[in-house]
Amino acid sequence: MKTLSYTLCAVLAAGFAFTGDAQVKPKSKKVTELKFSGRIQGQWDGIESEEVGGENRNHFYFRRLFLGGHAKAGDNWGGDIVMDFGASVNEDNTVFIDGASVWYKHSDALRVDLGQKKVPFGMEETTSSSKLKAIERSPVNRQFAEQLKFNARHTGLFAKGKLSDFFSYDLAVVNSGQNHASKDSNLKDGEYGYDKNELSYFGRLTFADYESEMRKFFGIAAGVMGAGEEGGNYAAADDITAYNIFGGIGTGPFNLEAEYMFGDVSGVDHEHDGYSVQASYAINNAPDGAWELVYRYSKVENDNGEVGADQIVRRANFVTGGFKDVAKVEQNYIGVNYLFNGHDAKLMLGYEMNKITDETAALGSANADGFRARVQFLF
Repeated sequence: MKTLSYTLCAVLAAGFAFTGDAQVKPKSKKVTELKFSGRIQGQWDGIESEEVGGENRNHFYFRRLFLGGHAKAGDNWGGDIVMDFGASVNEDNTVFIDGASVWYKHSDALRVDLGQKKVPFGMEETTSSSKLKAIERSPVNRQFAEQLKFNARHTGLFAKGKLSDFFSYDLAVVNSGQNHASKDSNLKDGEYGYDKNELSYFGRLTFADYESEMRKFFGIAAGVMGAGEEGGNYAAADDITAYNIFGGIGTGPFNLEAEYMFGDVSGVDHEHDGYSVQASYAINNAPDGAWELVYRYSKVENDNGEVGADQIVRRANFVTGGFKDVAKVEQNYIGVNYLFNGHDAKLMLGYEMNKITDETAALGSANADGFRARVQFLF
């Protein structure tokens, strides 16, 4: 970890030096554009989990520390790499790759990427963390991405583009295991494992109209991932097939968004489903910034008791064997954000109320509630 810290400091120092008299020159003379990017998210969590046998959380930390490089060679070719120095390192102690790809853009109708990116599944999951209105993603998103390891980052081939002024598409053919790069030993197995020699397939179709007085977008996504061969708790699991329906409307300062997810695990006949509804209202405070009020309700459930409460209520101190794999999690989130300079500099404060139900183990229900706060700066 010290090596990573020294590397980050050296890169930042070099970046600051370049802003003076020195010039940044790419190695390739054919590179026409080169830029750095960064995201700093400092966070505090205060989650009460006494009812589920753990200590209360009271902790400051870096939620994300992104440093990225982006290059273009003309209008058609390019490459992006973004590292997260704030994430947990991988099993071989390498830094976490948030995203990396080589891309070719033929036109607005077709861009192809080869690398590690997020697959097109989950409205909140594929929304940049810098633009989220709630501090953490919803329980239904975290169940599919973190507990099942179904969506989020995979390595493979991606395509996207516009079909018309309002319709767009996203496609992905990727490794079944969720990141890291293409190393079989580092792929995340989740609750049902993964098949390292089978590819997974994802697709999404979206309609969006943000220019009308009534803003609106709607879409549907689907994916199938090979499971069961490596890791997981169910060797008999075969494929995970899931669907995502999402949409939103807005007018003036008001926005309403919702999504639903359903997944079926063949071989063990498990079903996972849940939804999220979020409303927000912006109060302009020009020229100083803007307030944003947020409320979100989300629920996810599974009759076999495979909802990952420890994954959903992030950083809560659950005890081993307690309320971890449960039947249902319901969450109410109330938040207020202050945008000093849009998303480039903002402060977020939210209160989570999580009801955890474990019907399969006859443990009844419990609550894990508390505050989260985050400050963000983008460059």
